[in-house]
Amino acid sequence: MKKTMTFAAALLAASVLSGMASAKTLVYCSEASPANFDPGTTTGGNDFDASSRTVYSRLVEFKHGGTEIEPGLADKWEISDDGLVYTFHLHPGVKFQTTDYFKPTRDLNADDVVFSFDRQFNKQNPWNGDKYLPNLTWDYYT
Repeated sequence: MKKTMTFAAALLAASVLSGMASAKTLVYCSEASPANFDPGTTTGGNDFDASSRTVYSRLVEFKHGGTEIEPGLADKWEISDDGLVYTFHLHPGVKFQTTDYFKPTRDLNADDVVFSFDRQFNKQNPWNGDKYLPNLTWDYYT
């Protein structure tokens, strides 16, 4: 009984103290250490999970708990009748993350999205794939 009470008291203290953590603290528990935090250069689930949702935003998202697509960085999108052309309209004014050592001077635009796709499909890039998207064209918000 004494051990149970001691355990319960310790558990209560831990739960109270855990609520005192700063709102700016990210605690991530994983089954292994991620090799890196760039989901474009890894195929491991542990690496991908460590960064893809906590650090990076996507053009579109899945609604929680399902497969329905909702806006992410793109406010809206159109798909051509033949299903070969996808046009994404980016939400204007999206800021990059800012830290003490990285202070972006501009908002996210279509060049950044094209760069992200290009690094995957560019043969000069060590992480390239097949040419699924050979004809990327854009303006600043499409």
